[in-house]
Amino acid sequence: DGGYRGEIVDLVKKGFGYIIQVVLRPDKQKKNFQPIHKRWIIQRTFAWFDNDRRLCRIYELLIENAEEMVKVAAIKHLLNKI
Repeated sequence: DGGYRGEIVDLVKKGFGYIIQVVLRPDKQKKNFQPIHKRWIIQRTFAWFDNDRRLCRIYELLIENAEEMVKVAAIKHLLNKI
């Protein structure tokens, strides 16, 4: 989103060492909606994870456990696709 430019990008880079790349729509003159492909995939994946109750709240005490629950949710989603 174009709103994540400026000060927040610098704070994240200095604090965590991450570089945020803001993806802007290449052609602003188009009036019909066309999602940016890779960004659409990421947002769709987060929407799928929101359907898993354990990922909507912080139930885990350790970050490692929370990471494993994300993996379990991804495995459940993949198994449902088979």
